[in-house]
Amino acid sequence: MTPIEPKKISPLAKWLAAGMSAFMFAYGIFIITTQHYYGHTSKLGGAEVSADGSEAIVLGIATIILGLTPMSLWAKSGKAAGFWAGSCMISGVLLFLAPAYTH
Repeated sequence: MTPIEPKKISPLAKWLAAGMSAFMFAYGIFIITTQHYYGHTSKLGGAEVSADGSEAIVLGIATIILGLTPMSLWAKSGKAAGFWAGSCMISGVLLFLAPAYTH
């Protein structure tokens, strides 16, 4: 029985992931510098979400951290990629939920 060889990730996919991460990083910096976050909970007319001041800064940091998740495609091993993506997703979601618990 031969070991299963993992498929190589194409350079295009890696660079697209880097571009998505760069966009989310820039968006997070924009949220932090303006100290204002505005969004919707769904595409179908859900509630509008708005945060100002320190809440917006926390949401900007969460946006940056969640935006770093696609960079797991650059990892050398599957375990490293899983650890990177998992830690980014968990910490990003916890930061997104943090302003709700600070009131």
